[in-house]
Amino acid sequence: MTTILPADNEAARKKAVDLLKNGDVVVFSTDTIYGIGASISQESGVKKIFEIKSRSPEKPLIIYVANLEQLQQVTREISENTLESLRKIWPGAMSGIFLKTEVVPSFVTSQKDTVAVRIPNHQLCLELVNRVGHPLAVTSANISGMETQKTAPKVAEQLGERVPLVLDGGPNPEQQPSTLVDFTSSPAQLLREGAWSYSKLRQAIPDLQPIPES
Repeated sequence: MTTILPADNEAARKKAVDLLKNGDVVVFSTDTIYGIGASISQESGVKKIFEIKSRSPEKPLIIYVANLEQLQQVTREISENTLESLRKIWPGAMSGIFLKTEVVPSFVTSQKDTVAVRIPNHQLCLELVNRVGHPLAVTSANISGMETQKTAPKVAEQLGERVPLVLDGGPNPEQQPSTLVDFTSSPAQLLREGAWSYSKLRQAIPDLQPIPES
């Protein structure tokens, strides 16, 4: 049975850290939507995310890091101009696509040589990353194709007994995924507009290209 515990409870957060360290998954609130996460160092946990969500193995996961130093451990070939833009954006609801290093296992990125990364503007997420000691692979806490839920009980109801723990951080009204920007192209390319708008990101990335016309 899924356990729902308050996110502000230290014992609950310790339980979450222990689960993540031991190759399991945890659901928690973020600065965008409720997410389901696993340590990138634990293949079993990452695979559980795909199984629980009925997610296509061809759809890679976003990873959360705690700071720019950790970003540079999991990515390569980031220009100083890009780092300067990221300092203005993060922590925040934008995920950037970069070339990955070998620190990021291929089972996280669906065998791709790139990885989507962000520093969330959410204390619980940052605490989990720091206490687990590795970046977290994270995606929305819903069954693929089904609506994302705003509260921990509703998330637990949809996922059923597929997850061992949900950290209840209260209602999450944002209900938008992070905006997605490809930094492997020059200039950077907007791929998905989410919680951050194109116009807002242009303030930090002046040459950002809009979503390509289909």
